[in-house]
Amino acid sequence: MDIVTLLKELVNGLIKAEEDFYQDPVDLHKLEVTTKATTDAVAAKFISSVLSSMNEQIYKSSIREEHYIAQRTDSRTLISSVGDLVFDCTYYKRKNKEGYVYLLEEMLKLGKHERFTEKAEEMILAEALKTSYAEAARVLPSKQKITKTTVMNKVHQIASDMPLEEADEKKEIDYLFIEADEDHVAEQHGDSTRPEENTSFISKLVYIHEGRQDAKGYKDRKELKNTFYLSGVYPGSEGTEAIWKEAQDYIEKNYDTEKLKRVFISGDGAPWIKGGTNHIDKALFCADKFHLMKYINIAAAQMLDDKEEAKNELWHILYSKKPKAKARFEEYTERMMKSANHPERIQELRTFVISNWAAIRRTLRNKLVGGCSAESHVSHVLSDRLSSRPMGWSQTGADRMSKLRCYDRNYSREKIIYLVRYSREKQRGLRTGTDDEVIKKISVREVTAEHYDQARSYIDRLQASIPGLTAKKSASIRTQLNML
Repeated sequence: MDIVTLLKELVNGLIKAEEDFYQDPVDLHKLEVTTKATTDAVAAKFISSVLSSMNEQIYKSSIREEHYIAQRTDSRTLISSVGDLVFDCTYYKRKNKEGYVYLLEEMLKLGKHERFTEKAEEMILAEALKTSYAEAARVLPSKQKITKTTVMNKVHQIASDMPLEEADEKKEIDYLFIEADEDHVAEQHGDSTRPEENTSFISKLVYIHEGRQDAKGYKDRKELKNTFYLSGVYPGSEGTEAIWKEAQDYIEKNYDTEKLKRVFISGDGAPWIKGGTNHIDKALFCADKFHLMKYINIAAAQMLDDKEEAKNELWHILYSKKPKAKARFEEYTERMMKSANHPERIQELRTFVISNWAAIRRTLRNKLVGGCSAESHVSHVLSDRLSSRPMGWSQTGADRMSKLRCYDRNYSREKIIYLVRYSREKQRGLRTGTDDEVIKKISVREVTAEHYDQARSYIDRLQASIPGLTAKKSASIRTQLNML
């Protein structure tokens, strides 16, 4: 289908939509829907035509004839953001070595069983990170069957190692802050006959920032400055080491570590969080004041009428600069336990404080260390999609969704397309290793070079048939062709 026919189809569709609207001006919705459907349909046909034309040019290429023997031409269908693309794709046999290949697929770096364009996959992932797989399956205007399992597979195929962007110029700052916590996710192994084996696992969240600043547009409200998120399941000690190494890698790529004086890590005292000091240079652990407050409030509540007095005394001891403050804390909580209805609540406070004594004192005394907002960040970044509603996840699915939601916050939704390309390239590398001989032998530039004169003649004819095409636009087109 040539471009003139497509233009006629587009114009006729738009005129028909306009005529229908004039018959019923109240139905603006119908005009909008019909116009979009018309433009999408023409766009799908245009892209299909371009791909079929490229396939034909490959077939006619003398470079192709030297290395490949045509076997058959198949019809290929791809789901795109504008609808289904249906185009020709010729199958070839290699002359100099064994094997068969679709050369058009190789040029497009399109997997043999891939059903989606990059843009279509981006739209699915962008929808899946905020809603269910079933809802994400309905986001594309396709007549093909897209199931929630298809969406799940796309999420699972996201690269496990998210690409990190490196700053053009490293920042010089004195202090960095890291906060960490985890979300508890319900596991679903998919076997309904063994529900008792469904347990839970954690998805870890680490985020790095440069401190707090006044929030724009809000009075007396703070926000974190230049926050970067890392998340995933990261099981066991190896997983803990991996997530902290990623954090260190981000710091080294974006900050001048020679000028960096200290990195403060805040959290609830979980071993994997405290372990961050073993992997982050110049790091100190500071206990999360939020969890400390929670433990104190619960323990003090056991004193009934003396609750406020107990709470004040506990805080007084923890803030005390006297050398025997720790012994006083143990002695005071021991007395509390003797008169408490639930002494185990006070024991929980004792265990938390004693095991994190230095980190707690550091938090309360160091003015650089503010509050830790890890609980709320877990809620917004992870729980909102993973655990706030009754749902089950595989560990792979939860890991990739955690990473996807962090990628969205770090780089914006518009850049998910780069993640799609990165993930596809990783999958392609796993399938083919380092074999890129096909791409080297026949490139788009070599194929289109043979058709330069024909394309130039076509552009000249198109100029004459489309009024209003300026000399500047014509020169631009010629410049682009000369670059091929």
